[in-house]
Amino acid sequence: MNALPLKPQTPLSEVVDDLVADFGAKRVLLALVARLITRTRPPDTTGLPSLHAQPGVEDLPDAVRADIGLPPKEKRVQPDLLAGYVSRHWL
Repeated sequence: MNALPLKPQTPLSEVVDDLVADFGAKRVLLALVARLITRTRPPDTTGLPSLHAQPGVEDLPDAVRADIGLPPKEKRVQPDLLAGYVSRHWL
């Protein structure tokens, strides 16, 4: 069997009692209030260069671009020069 045994969960009251015993009621209360007041925000990425603007990225094959999370390259449409020539001169 490959199941891992789960640790029994400690009741929250015991955890809080241990924290109060280690750090004091005042410090635990202030830490909890501070945690409720402060908001967590994602990191600011406005000043960072884009992955699309990195040098050498445009030369990567689509498989590598997909591995690092970039969209595939835009396919350049090659004009059919022979079709244009034939339509101008033969039709």
